[in-house]
Amino acid sequence: MLTYNRASLKMVRNNLHVYAMETTEPGAKTAYHESMMKIDEILENIDKKLNQM
Repeated sequence: MLTYNRASLKMVRNNLHVYAMETTEPGAKTAYHESMMKIDEILENIDKKLNQM
């Protein structure tokens, strides 16, 4: 289940990255980057848990 969630989050993160690169609005770009950083934190926690298993 964690592996599936990890893959889904990576896909969402990749999409956010594309949107951040395409937008011209500074506020939207900031929001995309903040969301990507939160996803990175979650991915890091998932990786730690998978390594413990």
